Amino acid sequence: MSKSESKELANSQKDSYYFQIDFLKALMIFLVIFDHTIPWTIKNEIGVILWERISIPVFLVIMGFNFGISYQSKGEKKFYKNYLSRRVSRYLIPFFIIYILTTIIGIYFYGFDFQVMLSNQNSPYNLEHLFIGIIPFWGPGNWFLPVLFGSIIILPIIYKGFSRSISFAFLSLILCFLIEIGLHSLFYSQFKVKFYIDGAIDPVSFLNYAYTFLSITFTYISAFGLGMWIARNPKLFSWHNLIIWVLFIISLIYLIEYQFFDFVIKDAYGIRFLTGDYHFLAFPYSAFLVLVVIRFLPKNNKGMMKKFISVLGKATYHILLTQIVYFAILIAVYGNYECTSIFGVGTGDLECFLALFVNWAICIPIGIIWWSFENSIRVLIKKRKEN
Repeated sequence: MSKSESKELANSQKDSYYFQIDFLKALMIFLVIFDHTIPWTIKNEIGVILWERISIPVFLVIMGFNFGISYQSKGEKKFYKNYLSRRVSRYLIPFFIIYILTTIIGIYFYGFDFQVMLSNQNSPYNLEHLFIGIIPFWGPGNWFLPVLFGSIIILPIIYKGFSRSISFAFLSLILCFLIEIGLHSLFYSQFKVKFYIDGAIDPVSFLNYAYTFLSITFTYISAFGLGMWIARNPKLFSWHNLIIWVLFIISLIYLIEYQFFDFVIKDAYGIRFLTGDYHFLAFPYSAFLVLVVIRFLPKNNKGMMKKFISVLGKATYHILLTQIVYFAILIAVYGNYECTSIFGVGTGDLECFLALFVNWAICIPIGIIWWSFENSIRVLIKKRKEN
């Protein structure tokens, strides 16, 4: 690579960098660990749907946003050059390291019996899920990995529509919502109704279908679409984002009703139409919050604190993997992960929050150290290739 090419690459990376995104990612990974530590008996009382359960939706929106921004700054040819190898290096190599390491740890905890490990690790998944990114030595947060891996293939396909005219991008956004609504309709009609009314599906098979459904990347396609739409013009008060304002109001009303008034969309038999709380009615709220943070926080990361937050934001994937392993060990040792730390299982609200601080203090630094080490190796390899 010549000096002029290196300078051009550095400028494009600078243009595509948003400190606000690293800030959001850093904050959200704290909330992920919060979600896995604090039990629902506490979370139900503190309105988590509006501030804590946004972590995954924000991550999903950011995935679409980052894809769009990177594509715009580099151009199609440069962006797709080595795209797959970059994603394999970024996501799959750390995953395989964790997969092998945790399987060895898990087998040790369960007396070198693989089947006992699968049966007693509190995993809601079956053997076949191991082939889509579920770790045998299961820990909370593992469900997100198949979604992440699927996005490697799906995001480029989705962005074909968002990279064209504004009209085509708008139609692509609508299509994202229609696809997601269609998937929820399909799962409702083909599995939920047959299970709850017809009794044609047994409980084990139904749970298998449900967790497979939640691992399908297309189930979250509207969040990716919202992120890609914002990437075209990330200004909170632009006419371009009027649609985000409209969807935000609808989403906010739904989430308030869902959180405080137990509102759910269901049929005459009481069967819920939507599966989970990460869906097209929740994502616009998080997309709007992303716009707000981009508007009111600085774009650069000058200063020691900002640089630390930037590192924390970049290390979120490794922190996620770290906390999966950490909570998996807690399950193997204590039989539980909620209100639990390395010091044992708590019994009261105060002990749960003390466990949270312990879990933050363990998972966050280890994830950062892991990412820093891996990043140093990546930089070293890159320098050798340039020389």
